[in-house]
Amino acid sequence: MTKKKSPLTKQTINQLVQWEKIVPKSVLPIEKTSRAGVIVDRNGAPHFFIFDAFALLDVLSAIDDKLVDRLSTEAYHSKTINPAGWLIDHIEERLPLNPVYIQSLRDAITDAQKKGWIPFNVIEQELKLRS
Repeated sequence: MTKKKSPLTKQTINQLVQWEKIVPKSVLPIEKTSRAGVIVDRNGAPHFFIFDAFALLDVLSAIDDKLVDRLSTEAYHSKTINPAGWLIDHIEERLPLNPVYIQSLRDAITDAQKKGWIPFNVIEQELKLRS
């Protein structure tokens, strides 16, 4: 039984393989829910990398994490010195919030109110820390 080839493979003699088969998880890990692939030629040489938004964020974050301790605060936030960090911010500000995350924030607020926690802005006002 032969494998059915995709139209991409027939036309370009390239193959789409999973990210993990090209890049070890120990080097650039991506989350299980992220999707990434690499188009390779017959010899296994990579030609194109394909990422969903979250896989791209995973890769950029791995790069960004390596720079956080090596760069000054000013350099770390520089678009030209750390383009990975800049791109992460640029992508994230356009992504919709995760509904699970939104619910966890709501639950945390409700829990804090039940426990009688005092909001920081109330503490600041009472102690006259801000004018």
